Amino acid sequence: MLEAVENYRPHVIAALCDAGPSGLTVKELRARLDAGEGVIRRTLTLLLCTGTVRESFRYTPGSRGAVPRVYTLAQPNDATPAVSPATTPEQAVTE
Repeated sequence: MLEAVENYRPHVIAALCDAGPSGLTVKELRARLDAGEGVIRRTLTLLLCTGTVRESFRYTPGSRGAVPRVYTLAQPNDATPAVSPATTPEQAVTE
């Protein structure tokens, strides 16, 4: 499984580069890469955790149903952290 994610990582990044600021959904990535949903989602999760990719929502006024998640490449000057910092032992809540 890890090998599949590592194999698809550069392809996902290239597809997101081609998409520009509008980004791509998982369904669009699957169509472009001709890959399964599981490996695309795992690769996107890895890229989200490393801060390479950002997730947003593509809202279309007047449409019904769930709002699809859109993935774009993170800009190098993004001020928001990709992953929240780990809590220190002093911040941990004990019961």
